Amino acid sequence: MKLFMTPTSPYSRRARIAIIEAGYRNQCEEIDVSPIPENLDTLLSAHPSGKAPTLLLDNGIGLSECILIAQHMNDASEGKLYPKDPVERLSCQTMESIGSVLMDSLFARSSQNRLDASEQSPTILKKETDRSNRLYRALDEIVSELEGKKHMGALTVACALSYADWRGAEDNWRVKHPRLDDWMKEIEQHQSFAITSRPNA
Repeated sequence: MKLFMTPTSPYSRRARIAIIEAGYRNQCEEIDVSPIPENLDTLLSAHPSGKAPTLLLDNGIGLSECILIAQHMNDASEGKLYPKDPVERLSCQTMESIGSVLMDSLFARSSQNRLDASEQSPTILKKETDRSNRLYRALDEIVSELEGKKHMGALTVACALSYADWRGAEDNWRVKHPRLDDWMKEIEQHQSFAITSRPNA
């Protein structure tokens, strides 16, 4: 397999973690396609979306979107990434959905902040800032359910919060939500999360 990824992307990180957690790290070649505009042809050879991450399977099929890659790796590993119990799996998916939307919200804000000030939308920035803060509060409310968990729900939340440290530093989520910060400090030591830490660039 080949994973077309960008090292600083939280979406690529989720896919990388899924592959590691499934036990396929040594069977998957990571291909850095950053910056994407300069490597678009390479990405398009794997999937028409031209998006990273994209996982190219050994049979030539390409999978885009990190959540689909995680589901595929869960199937390939016979269920290592998600709980098998229906109640626990729903809890995991609830965590994953909050983490996914938080990541999207932070990405939208980051995209706005990279624009010239004259091109930024105060409406979008406020909407997404409000959304991010709601999601931090939602995670704080379920922090007891996160404790001790290392499935894709918890790891997706961790990826989103790590991204918030970088692209949403002004949110000060660690100060506002100390229980969540304590949980984050523990999961940051987990092997797959530590291995995929964002490069200092």
